[in-house]
Amino acid sequence: MDIFLLMGQSNMAGRGLLEDVEPIRDERIRVFTDGRWTLAEEPLHHDRPTAGIGLAMSFARSLLTTDPGRDIGLVPRAVGSTPLRQWMPGADLYEGARNAARATARDGAVKAVLWHQGEHDSKTDADAASYLRRFSVMVATLREQLDTPSLPVIVGELGSYLSERPDFEHHRTVNAELRKAPDAITRCAFVSAEGLTDKGDSLHFDARSLRIFGERYADAYLRLQGNP
Repeated sequence: MDIFLLMGQSNMAGRGLLEDVEPIRDERIRVFTDGRWTLAEEPLHHDRPTAGIGLAMSFARSLLTTDPGRDIGLVPRAVGSTPLRQWMPGADLYEGARNAARATARDGAVKAVLWHQGEHDSKTDADAASYLRRFSVMVATLREQLDTPSLPVIVGELGSYLSERPDFEHHRTVNAELRKAPDAITRCAFVSAEGLTDKGDSLHFDARSLRIFGERYADAYLRLQGNP
């Protein structure tokens, strides 16, 4: 099984409305929850009652179009409203994600980390300006502890609609940091959110945009793998 670790905050967990898009169901896509694999159905995350459509299912579907014979395992660990400091080594969310990845080792290989986070760190200049430095430490430690020195990491851009929210005034700085991640971290790709829209709250991508975002993540992953 090709296993993908889903990390970050609410836009990785997914807040798209279930009724806005057709469901994706495929027996080749599984989700790891409560220590076992089951057929993947959205919402994959249950961090909040508002959890819904995310980007991971369209990511998985896109990979299956390039290699129909593969089996894909998704490990949902994202939690809404969480700052990067909770994802740093030693913090609760980092430890939970790392332990979940280790628990899947008997079933396949972790092929990549899918990361979307940064809205929370857009609230202060200090958090925004130090984002890449801190994120790089997290990635390096995770790779070392999982014994996967070349583990691909895919990071996604924050939505431009955050400009309508004064509480996230430093989101452009975070996006600049994310955009530089492939230069600072080996085997890392940045995914643009250009043209994607929010669900009306100027915070969360809508369901249709998340379907597109997932496909972009898949394209980025395949490029890292050397595929066209």
